[in-house]
Order: sequence, then C-alpha cells, then structure tokens
Amino acid sequence: MKLLFKRLLVVFILIQNIPVIVQAKEIKYNHESITLSEIKRRVDFKVVVPQNIPNDWTLEIKTYPWDEKDKITNFRLHYMDSNDKHLLIGIEQSKESSNSSKIKEMGINAEQVNINGHKGFFVEWGNSGELDKKGELIIGGLLRWIQEGTYVEMESSRVSRNKMLEVAGSMK
Repeated sequence: MKLLFKRLLVVFILIQNIPVIVQAKEIKYNHESITLSEIKRRVDFKVVVPQNIPNDWTLEIKTYPWDEKDKITNFRLHYMDSNDKHLLIGIEQSKESSNSSKIKEMGINAEQVNINGHKGFFVEWGNSGELDKKGELIIGGLLRWIQEGTYVEMESSRVSRNKMLEVAGSMK
C-alpha cells in the first residue's frame, strides 16, 4: 500500500510539473500581409476577428488609405482559398460613425439577422449554381452590422449564406 501511494505521489508531482501547452490557431498570412496585431495598434476602433475560419484558408489584409502607414481608417480581411486563387470572404471594418448609414441603404429586401447580439442585415447576390462541400447551394451576399463600435461589412460570392453567418457569429 505504501509503495502504491509513493508511485501515485510521484506521478502526481510529474503531472504538476508538465507545462500546459496551449496553442492558438495559427493564422496563415499571404503576400507578406500586415498582421492583425499591427492593425490593432494603428486603428482607433475595436478590431473584431473571426475565430471560426477553416484551417486551409489564408489571410491577406488590405489597409486604407493605401499609402498611409500610421493612421489607418479602414481595412479589409481577405480570406483566400488554400491555393490563394479565390477570395472566399472579404470583411471590411471601420469606425462605426463613418459608415453607419450604409446599413440603412440595404433596402427592404435585406433579411435581418442576429450577429453576436447585434442587428445585422443580409442581402443575397444570387446563386452561382455550385454546391459547397456540405451540398448547400452557394448563394453569396452582403452582410452588414455594427459590433462594439465597429462597422463590419462581409461579402462573398463563393461561400454560402450559412457559412457567412457562422463566420460572422465567431467574430470577437
């Protein structure tokens, strides 16, 4: 009994001293893109980032105005396929006040959706006639909402409405 206790104690001590490995999902940037941490330092609004992006998508970030290095007014996250051939989802962000009226411009055909407790609007662009991996008809569209003082506009012609809403719902 004493021997068993000693062995359990040794195992417990070893387990206590093993470092806990926590891996954040690696973001695969392309084209030597500016990084999200750099964007966060250079804008005067909260940057919201999707947490639920497929592992094989890559990210390129475009900043505006083009030549500005310090004071970026808006930016676009371009999520590309693994071959860097097709833009899957584009997400533009800016300070709420600068683009808030765009949400009202979406018209009566816009579907109201809930994104992280915020009112958003989705408008279909039509379908491409293609099916995604889950067999859903790809109907791209435009999705707009305001989250934590940030105007967010997402568009896609290659990803289904449901996938767009899933990505939008994961933005923090």
